[in-house]
Amino acid sequence: MKSGKLQKKANNRSLLLKVYFITGSVLLLVGFILFTNIVINNVKQDVQIVPDLYSKFVGMPTDVNLEHFLFQYFMEEILPGIDYPIILTDSLKAPFSWENIDIPKVNFDELETRHQTIITNMVKKMEAKRSMIPLKLSDEDDRIYSYVFYGDSQTMIQLKLMPYVGMVLIFLYVFLGMFGVYTIKKTERDILWVGLAKETAHQFGTPLSSLSGWIDVIHSKTGKDKEGKELQEMLEFMRGDVERLNKIASRFGKVGSIMKFQPCSLHKIIQETIEHFERRLPAVSNKIAITFESEIEDRKINLDPDLIKWTLENMLKNCIDSMKQRDGSIGVKAFSQKNKTYIHIADEGIGMPKKMYKKIFRPGVTNKERGWGLGLSLAHRIVEEYHKGKIRVLESEVDVGTTFEIVLPEV
Repeated sequence: MKSGKLQKKANNRSLLLKVYFITGSVLLLVGFILFTNIVINNVKQDVQIVPDLYSKFVGMPTDVNLEHFLFQYFMEEILPGIDYPIILTDSLKAPFSWENIDIPKVNFDELETRHQTIITNMVKKMEAKRSMIPLKLSDEDDRIYSYVFYGDSQTMIQLKLMPYVGMVLIFLYVFLGMFGVYTIKKTERDILWVGLAKETAHQFGTPLSSLSGWIDVIHSKTGKDKEGKELQEMLEFMRGDVERLNKIASRFGKVGSIMKFQPCSLHKIIQETIEHFERRLPAVSNKIAITFESEIEDRKINLDPDLIKWTLENMLKNCIDSMKQRDGSIGVKAFSQKNKTYIHIADEGIGMPKKMYKKIFRPGVTNKERGWGLGLSLAHRIVEEYHKGKIRVLESEVDVGTTFEIVLPEV
């Protein structure tokens, strides 16, 4: 993907994030207002019974039987509007009538056992919540003749749910907003990363082309004598280094581009990388040996060979750097398991504490005195983002060594 496309993608996401926060804030506020109004209207309907009863009572003719009027009002006006369960019991709290419960209205003793259990459990729960009214003939009479047990109305349930609904909505709103911010920041980092990589590759191009040209000029002017042949050998070494720099520039140029995978022998790539370092080990240290154990000689995997080789070079260089003042060996093991290829790279270097296992792959994080801490970050990006694999610190112990694991899918 080109940096221009990444920039456009970041701008689009930034705009979407602004729209999200503005729209989300408005919708959240409107949602709370609507929900609150619904609850308030339900409360009004519940309490409307009292003024309605009062108005009818005031306008009632004087010759009307008050007891009959109240009973009729309860049965016709109050009871149909009740949406919560009611259970009537005797003084011993034995149920004999119920409303708004999906159980047949027959004598309690005639109910199925499971229905009796449901009603009995509801009475116990209502009693535990003190949701009951004792019925007496008068305030002076202490004897209780019956109990009215009642549950929560829909309005009460809505009131109880209101803070939880609000918390969930706010949490989702904040979470999605934070995710959007993280995504935009990650895209911006990608833009910087890709731009830096491509600019580095571009800046390498001109001086490398010039160096190649000067090598050809000097090579053409050297004589055939002994000194000339020695100079030509040195020029060939220089040409090899220039080609290597060209390859490094090419690798940086691939960052952010669409990968073109091809079936490759990972065994051969690992072997070539190890041989490259073995030729240079005497210049670094004559105390380090690299061993390679492979079970994938005949396997081919779809990958970008240049980038995978770059990854292995960074990994091995990191191992060598951690062992500069030590004797020991670096062991590389490759094997296949469950349609995945595993590469274990173990050194006997300075190691690291467990808290560094994930941090070590972040840009700028390093346990070396010098360096930008980009080698393992590059390896992480190549393996996980480009090849959809996994890279991690398998195990490490301070002053003992570290084992890295690379997992690449074979499909």
